[in-house]
Amino acid sequence: MARVTNWLDDRRTARAKRAGARLAFLLSILALACASATASPARPTGPNYIAVTGADPLPESILGASLVAPAARGIVNRFDHTITFFLPAGADLSALTPIFRTAAGVTVRSQASGSVLDLRSAATVSLSDGSSYKVQAFARTPMAAELNAWIGTGINLGNDLDAWPGPEGSWTGGVVVQKYFFDDYRKMGFDSVRIPITWGGAKKASERLDSEPPYIVDPSFMSRAEELAGWAIDAGLTVVVNAHHEDWIRTKTGSNLTAAKPRFEALWRQIAERFKDWPPQLVFEVLNEPNGPITEAELVALNADILGIIRSSGGFNETRTVILGGNSWNSMAALRDKAFALPADSHIIATFHNYNPWSFAGESSGKWDSRADAAQMTQDLSAVAKWAADRGTPLYMGEYGVTLLFKGKKTDLDSRSAWYRSVRSAAKSLGISMAIWDDFGDFKIYDRQGRTYDDSVIPTVTAR
Repeated sequence: MARVTNWLDDRRTARAKRAGARLAFLLSILALACASATASPARPTGPNYIAVTGADPLPESILGASLVAPAARGIVNRFDHTITFFLPAGADLSALTPIFRTAAGVTVRSQASGSVLDLRSAATVSLSDGSSYKVQAFARTPMAAELNAWIGTGINLGNDLDAWPGPEGSWTGGVVVQKYFFDDYRKMGFDSVRIPITWGGAKKASERLDSEPPYIVDPSFMSRAEELAGWAIDAGLTVVVNAHHEDWIRTKTGSNLTAAKPRFEALWRQIAERFKDWPPQLVFEVLNEPNGPITEAELVALNADILGIIRSSGGFNETRTVILGGNSWNSMAALRDKAFALPADSHIIATFHNYNPWSFAGESSGKWDSRADAAQMTQDLSAVAKWAADRGTPLYMGEYGVTLLFKGKKTDLDSRSAWYRSVRSAAKSLGISMAIWDDFGDFKIYDRQGRTYDDSVIPTVTAR
């Protein structure tokens, strides 16, 4: 209850305030009149979106490249016209046979498709349209720490293949993924893209992943996931693909989890088989945001089970980097405070998500701009970074962000910018890779139709 003051004191105070207010009003009118010629424009009511600019990809004369023995998908970088093959450590690079898939009407003039090449040093492929590509090969296995550096600063392609129960586009007003998204990501300065994929949550289970044995993934949906991952890798980005809104398993415990596990195992066998020849720039994330009654012990066992399936599928999956996250929606606390254990594997990255504090970042409440707020964020990130360092495991902030709007309430934009600056600075100093959450909705930072971006956020998070 407010304190009640003396009535006469209140009257005297009120008269003084009215007189002061009149004087302040007159002075403000005078100041506005003097400054009208040079006044700055009014602060915008929302973020300022500016056009994505930068060098466009070169003409795509070669659309795909692969090796037969050993089987490997090449990275056909459409920006710098390089074709790169990663092979296992110790592989013989002196007699490789690349197969090139060229654009319509384009033929290879030198180092023809199917010719044996000595790729112990780079070779040049010339084409009939006058373009050329540098072909190179590396015989080494990058470790998880190097992959984490490649992931660096990334972006999420949210609300697309993860949308459910409807199809792609059902959460984005009909906007589906285009190849230029990935070109724009690179131009904006991102190193990687996380592609959330919901495999089992479609309106009808048979539309994506059968609900009955042998639990087959719809071939067209698998091909669409492969197409997006390929667009990303050939734009020069490292790519994370996952199992996203899989509520049919990520929220289960006991006998219900046991019953769901064969379907999840079948899913990952198919993903692993489809991508086993892909280069190490493709990273798997086993399960996004487990939550609810699933226990820590059950999650640890499930992660180990799926990791074994991935490793046993052969090819590059034997050493592919795999991302594993803790319980409670991949919270920091699930790693830092609970008994979350990682398998004994040198190609693992641990992940967590950061929308802290949720009242501000997720519900647009209050402001976030004090030194105490920044200090708390740094303390939280330092604690989870120490958890990872103690285990010799790289750390990935797979989602982080601040909404623009919650139930009609707008987020304070100055606080939002301060939050992104603080998180980016702390994560970078601690060696944490990251992927900002972008969903073409309330967390939008990239306009997928207008090809513009929020310049109050992107320059901050992609700064070198």
